[in-house]
Amino acid sequence: MVNTSFFALVLAIIDFKSKILPNKYVLALTITSIIFISFATELNFESILRSIYVSFLIFVAYLIMFFLSKQTFGFGDVKYSFALSLPAVFLFGINQTINMHVSAFILGGIVALVLLISKKVSKNHAIAFGPFMSVSYFLFLVLSL
Repeated sequence: MVNTSFFALVLAIIDFKSKILPNKYVLALTITSIIFISFATELNFESILRSIYVSFLIFVAYLIMFFLSKQTFGFGDVKYSFALSLPAVFLFGINQTINMHVSAFILGGIVALVLLISKKVSKNHAIAFGPFMSVSYFLFLVLSL
């Protein structure tokens, strides 16, 4: 899925540099993903609705984490979780999409731990999470081929 890969790469780079996931790119990813799913399934509304429904549930899970983490977890990540889940549910299925998000947290945790141990960052240093979501998506895209 070229559009998802393009937007995932762009969003990862922007988030890494600025710790911001711009709404215009997240929205563009969302819209193009829905269009792709619509054409790929020949307007099979069940597939489209399943992708939207599961993506919404993942969005809610991220939203809960956003509030429970005292907003140290960015709201851009919450929105990006929805946008990235749309094509992931269609391409990988529900279980693999959930695994993709869990993998993003594992990757982020490992990198954060290495940075803390090596004293490259302090305990209060913010680390962009969007790149880990994108890398996880790419890993699942490559490994599912």
